[in-house]
Amino acid sequence: MAGAAVVNASPLIFLAKLERLDALRVFERVLTTPVVVAEVELGLEQGYREALSVQRAIDEGAIVVRRAPELTLPPPRLDPGELSVISLARRTPGSTVVIDDLPAIRAAKHLGLRVRSTPFVLLDNLHEGKMDATEFRGMLERLVGLDYYLSASLLLFLMEAAQRLERR
Repeated sequence: MAGAAVVNASPLIFLAKLERLDALRVFERVLTTPVVVAEVELGLEQGYREALSVQRAIDEGAIVVRRAPELTLPPPRLDPGELSVISLARRTPGSTVVIDDLPAIRAAKHLGLRVRSTPFVLLDNLHEGKMDATEFRGMLERLVGLDYYLSASLLLFLMEAAQRLERR
């Protein structure tokens, strides 16, 4: 997938929990903001060890941290991390916002930004042959087991998409 990904805390945390931060390699570059890094590090203070994987990816240069200008949007109110990644994506031509919260997804789309959520990043990996359909389905099951909310209709859509990709 061309362009940069500008990634929020939730996708970083869930992909780290799945031990699949490498799934972001479907993008040419992976960016995040200091606000998002602070949110992830807060999890480390609370004992969530997946933050160590995110920090290691930053230290190794797999994830680049960039400041974003402050952004104010009309309601619904988004958290500071979501606002920062949307702001950075607006200033990064050809980028994709990787974000999971539905109001933030809607706000980014309203601003004309390309958006992917964690399950769709995994689907992109399946589409590009970086994982097979069995692994993809397993990742979705693990995501749901980690309390990632997927509606029944979205889960069915993703499973059907995986089945179509498996047949080609």
